[in-house]
Amino acid sequence: MKTWTLLHIDVDYSPSDPGCRQNFCDRTSFTLKELTPGSRLIYKDSGGLFGAVSVVEASRQKVVLRYGNTDFSLSEDHPGVRMDAGGRDYTNFWLSVWMDWHIFAEDTPSFYREWLPKDKVARLSESDREALAASSSPAAKYLLGRWHYIVMPGGLEGDDLKMAEKLLREAASAGVADAYEILSRMYSFGNTPDDRMDREEGERLRQEALSRGSELARMRYAYNRIVGALNCPKEPEKVVVEAEECLQQSGASEQWYSVLAFAYQVLGQLDKAEAIFKKGIEAGCVNCFFDLAFLCNSQGRREEYVKWMEAGIKAGDASCYILGYDFPQEEYEKLDSRRQYYLTSQLKDRLVAGVNLGEERCAYLLGSNYFCGLLGFPTDMKQAGAWLTRGAALGSSAACELVADILEADNPSDEDRLDAARFRLYALRNGDDGQLEKVQDAYFNGLLDYYEEEIQRYWLPDPDEDDGRWDAYA
Repeated sequence: MKTWTLLHIDVDYSPSDPGCRQNFCDRTSFTLKELTPGSRLIYKDSGGLFGAVSVVEASRQKVVLRYGNTDFSLSEDHPGVRMDAGGRDYTNFWLSVWMDWHIFAEDTPSFYREWLPKDKVARLSESDREALAASSSPAAKYLLGRWHYIVMPGGLEGDDLKMAEKLLREAASAGVADAYEILSRMYSFGNTPDDRMDREEGERLRQEALSRGSELARMRYAYNRIVGALNCPKEPEKVVVEAEECLQQSGASEQWYSVLAFAYQVLGQLDKAEAIFKKGIEAGCVNCFFDLAFLCNSQGRREEYVKWMEAGIKAGDASCYILGYDFPQEEYEKLDSRRQYYLTSQLKDRLVAGVNLGEERCAYLLGSNYFCGLLGFPTDMKQAGAWLTRGAALGSSAACELVADILEADNPSDEDRLDAARFRLYALRNGDDGQLEKVQDAYFNGLLDYYEEEIQRYWLPDPDEDDGRWDAYA
């Protein structure tokens, strides 16, 4: 949850002379204690042009101000507004009001429920992260640790996994159930500071999260049971009942709509799945946009696919930022240069925005487009390598495989062969079973000695059919 700390009334002014670029501001700031309903706010106004601003309503979540005959409502979603403008003495003036919002981490079920979607965690601003880092709250440590795990701004060579594990362990020690769940994912897929996979430890941590009441763990467990992943029984029918019961409870997370619709999808009840995805969107479940768009596309309903993807981008569903990646190259080449430039720029902007939100597919598509020179991207191996390794850090098996292919091409050095083997192992961890034989060969050739224990425990016997990497919340 976020709360505002200061409300600012700004009178901005600038000389109307076109040769002058100077801007000035009279700022008056108020705390909540100063906003008494019915009171008038006295503010600096060098131009003397603007009228009274009075308080209609004030709380930690919302402030309503009256200017003239108009009420202006300010909240986290609408933190600022321009109320008036005017001019005198060859000077332009603007009256605006806005609020400083900061995250407030509290150890309550509603707080953890609010931060279930990974897309929302990925969108934490720099000021939000600074506020979390300055807090000693276990909830703050959990949220900041999860952000490092999702976004991985430092890539494979950075300290994000080390920071994530440290913060999450501190939160778990203080009793944060969801912290155990994220730690479980880190160990299950080898996303640890020492680059070690330990499925048994991952399972232990998951059970700990479930026993402590982690809703995040319950959702992951439900997804695994829909498809029968991670040695869970395949029982989508039971998940349907469970998800419907959850949604009937007061204060239930809207994320259960995604679980329920996916279960119906696996059961082949596509009309029900579509209806549930739409209900989820109405309830505020952001990741239902991509799921619904994907369902429409699988049925050949291309226009609806584009509509839901565009709506998802506006709503903040990071998965939707891949929109446009599959534009046919032959059709692209038929376009005039202006249209080509627009499509390339739009696609690049979307993919970069997606990467910044931790979306691994966006990183892979950027890297592969630079590698192949597709859709107007120049062939640039430096850019390709940078985006592909970013995708590998975010968990893209396709990015890991392409990095390995590049490293092994054209008479690779011993160091290149070692790195390629490592990236193939990463692809295998992330669910690409097609890398198994190559990983085994690399191990027998002495290229993966550091991972000997992991390979002997998990990759020399027949691997599981599904290691459960697909996870809408991971």
